[in-house]
Amino acid sequence: MLSGTIRLHLGDRVMLVEAGDAAEFSTMVPHSLGAVDGPAEILTIFDQDGERAHMPTPGSTRR
Repeated sequence: MLSGTIRLHLGDRVMLVEAGDAAEFSTMVPHSLGAVDGPAEILTIFDQDGERAHMPTPGSTRR
C-alpha cells in the first residue's frame, strides 16, 4: 500500500491493509479490494506464474 487503507476480501477472510503494508496471495484465490474512508493507492506486481495462469489458451473463448 502506497497510501490510504483498503479492505481485502481474500477467500473467506477479510483484512485491512494500510499504507506501508503488503499482501501477497495467489490470484487464483477469489479476491476483491476496495478503498476504506477515502482514496487509496496500491502498487500491484504480477509474476510470470500469475501471467500464465490468466492467459487464454488457443481456441478458448475466455478474454
